[in-house]
Amino acid sequence: MPIAEEKSVARRNAATQRRSKDKVQRILDTTLAMLSAGPADKVTTNEIAKNAGISIGTLYHYFPKKEAIFYELFRRWLQQTLDLLDGVDARFDGSESLEDYVDAIFERLSRDEEINSPGHWQLRRAMGSSRELAELEAHHQKEVAQRLISFQKRFGREISEEQAGALAYLQNQVSVACLSAAALYGSRPEGREVLQWCRKTLHLVYDVEKLRA
Repeated sequence: MPIAEEKSVARRNAATQRRSKDKVQRILDTTLAMLSAGPADKVTTNEIAKNAGISIGTLYHYFPKKEAIFYELFRRWLQQTLDLLDGVDARFDGSESLEDYVDAIFERLSRDEEINSPGHWQLRRAMGSSRELAELEAHHQKEVAQRLISFQKRFGREISEEQAGALAYLQNQVSVACLSAAALYGSRPEGREVLQWCRKTLHLVYDVEKLRA
């Protein structure tokens, strides 16, 4: 694969000064807002530049194509998610109930619009649009799986290494579905009940003993 194609979603120029950083942030915020309003394939660099109030040349100064914007948004989102997971994790030592731990994670992630919005889930659906985006998603899933395996052991759940990997994958997929549902339905009349369904689902899938019962 040619070098240029390998770097297809790389940032073109890093923003170092405050004014440049503000422009980059405006591009990112505008793109996320557009993703909240519609699918990723409807988002174009021309529309991003127009809505952000900058020239298309300025946008291309920082990002060579829209996938590069998606990549930066997704990279930041994943790091924020991992940081929040680690923050919740630090509050528990294993003497508490596993349900309380799961509730704390879901509460923290589902109610933070900077982490859990319709735009973020549109962004995630775009992850297969390039090799780099797919690799970033795969790396994130590995990071999450390691954390899921760790807390199973902390809460005294016995599981083999082979089963742990499969369970972590299942838990991650179910968590994604529940968080996506929370983002979509959380503010609707049925949102409260949907959130309760999500909690009950996560209580089951995060506890290997309940799954075996």
